[in-house]
Amino acid sequence: MKFVFLALVSLSVLSAQAQYNEPTSTSEPRKAPRVGEISYEDQERVRTRVETLDLTSLSFGPGWASELNNENTFYSIQLARHWEVNPNAEIRLSGHAAIPSRQGGAWLSGMIGAGYLFSVEDVSPIAGLEFGYAYGNVRHGPDAKGFAVGAFAGVRIFRTAKAQLSLEGFVQSIMDNSNPTMGGFRVGLLF
Repeated sequence: MKFVFLALVSLSVLSAQAQYNEPTSTSEPRKAPRVGEISYEDQERVRTRVETLDLTSLSFGPGWASELNNENTFYSIQLARHWEVNPNAEIRLSGHAAIPSRQGGAWLSGMIGAGYLFSVEDVSPIAGLEFGYAYGNVRHGPDAKGFAVGAFAGVRIFRTAKAQLSLEGFVQSIMDNSNPTMGGFRVGLLF
């Protein structure tokens, strides 16, 4: 009981001291900061904030696989979300699927990565890396699935507009003993 009494007395003393130290003014009371607001003091610390350009892309093109027991051309499609975090870099979240033109097999992947845009002009080369999870349906064999790594390189056209065109080569590989890989070329529209 003595401990509870001491704790209550300590809290009341601290509360009274905090009220005594807080400056009083007849002007507008201090408001709690809201998300997204930058105070005047923080403007010097954080000089500029870049508004992220976010785009969605739909890409398609031919692909080729190794270790899926199918040497035919694959039809490849990708749906992605791009966030340009500064004039030369983007973050990319993508889903990719590919099916062969003949016989069996399939490729599915979900990846997150980053790309570097080499120019701020209307046409810019781009290169990047990605990491995620992929599934490869192997014809006449056990399916492959697991963590995957990938790379892409190409060119972004009409980059200064909100609707852009992308031409990219890509490769993705499942980190597995058989190391199945999907690669190809895709043409995409960013909007």
